[in-house]
Amino acid sequence: MKKIRPAPMASIAIALFLLISSIYYLLVQAEEIPVVPLWMGGLLASILLISASALTLNRGADDRTRVSWTRERLLPLAADLAYLLAVPLLVSSGRVAPDLKFVFLGLSAVFTYDLVLPLLVLLGSILVIKDSINLLYGYTARGREVLVFSMVRLSAVFTLLLLGGIISVILYKGIGAISWEFLTSPHLRLGQQGGIRTCIEGTFWLVMGAMLISAPLGIGAAIYLNEYSRNSGLKRSVTIAVGCLNGVPSVVYGLFGLAFLVSTVGISLLAGSIILGLMNLPTIILTSQEALKSVPNSLREGSVALGASRWQTVRKVVIPSALPGVLTGMIIGVARAAGETAPIMWTAVTFSATPLHLYYGFIPDVTQPVNNLCYHLLNLIYFLGAWDVEQNAWGTALVLLALVLSINMVAILVRNHYRKKVSW
Repeated sequence: MKKIRPAPMASIAIALFLLISSIYYLLVQAEEIPVVPLWMGGLLASILLISASALTLNRGADDRTRVSWTRERLLPLAADLAYLLAVPLLVSSGRVAPDLKFVFLGLSAVFTYDLVLPLLVLLGSILVIKDSINLLYGYTARGREVLVFSMVRLSAVFTLLLLGGIISVILYKGIGAISWEFLTSPHLRLGQQGGIRTCIEGTFWLVMGAMLISAPLGIGAAIYLNEYSRNSGLKRSVTIAVGCLNGVPSVVYGLFGLAFLVSTVGISLLAGSIILGLMNLPTIILTSQEALKSVPNSLREGSVALGASRWQTVRKVVIPSALPGVLTGMIIGVARAAGETAPIMWTAVTFSATPLHLYYGFIPDVTQPVNNLCYHLLNLIYFLGAWDVEQNAWGTALVLLALVLSINMVAILVRNHYRKKVSW
């Protein structure tokens, strides 16, 4: 059983406090940081603890467990300790003070005290964790493994904290605007009053139009490429082209729609649906291809051996087995379409609160422009400071976030539901 050494464990505990508190102040960007004395004391205490751990590392060790202090180990440790000492010296000398303003290479970006100091402490906490783990495990392979996994876990925790922080802020600031009237009435006076009903309707019809265009084309292309095409060069070329299209910035799609669609069908629901459908096409093709590839060839061979045609095999065997992945890709496409602004701001949307005209109560007029949650929020952000729209902006952001998260949750539930039914 490994002997617990108190000095490295104490320095790790101090480093975790430095890490969490520095991340907090990096996110909130507070004008005053009351924990600065604790930070400086923690860094100085870490220097003493790490130095004591290094000096007593070989005490009581035999030849098998003794650590040889080579240059490759001493120099990084000395550099880390020098950094940990430099931060308190910079603060005590006034070089890093509340009036700090650092302009990098003459650029317009200004780095101030409330950003620089937490960043310096954050880096110092990471160095303390690294050195403490190395000293705790005597610079062994086990120590390197623990260090790597600790960094991975910290990255995961930081990601969860960041996501939770974003959701918490939007929920806190936007929940006050949510009401039945807000969700069921159109906006008035440039968004200062009213709600977002027309935005929700427009988002719904844009997403539905995009999926009507992209889903049949994407799934059909994936089935052809994976099940019918025998030309490996064609498959490779199409796959590369689809991957390139998947990386094209969304604003380029909007420019394409402005140049080739608006001149033909005008700013309308049809133009926006086509652009969003083209954007979703690579995602649906790639996810559907991967889902089809995951179906074992033994199922296809067994179906053909029983006398089924290729189309019968695809329709009765392959597609049902690949359905979880295909549906997941489609729902991810829906979430992406619901959250896009640049492709539709020149092709489909308007800030008008006029509801979309419906024929027979359920067929939309595709030649009419629509409102959209993303575009509505963008306009409200433009009006901040000039009009009293902040609460409605946060409410719109909360509804949009809830919509996207709900769609992704549905994708997870659908995938898990159909995975239970698929067995081979």
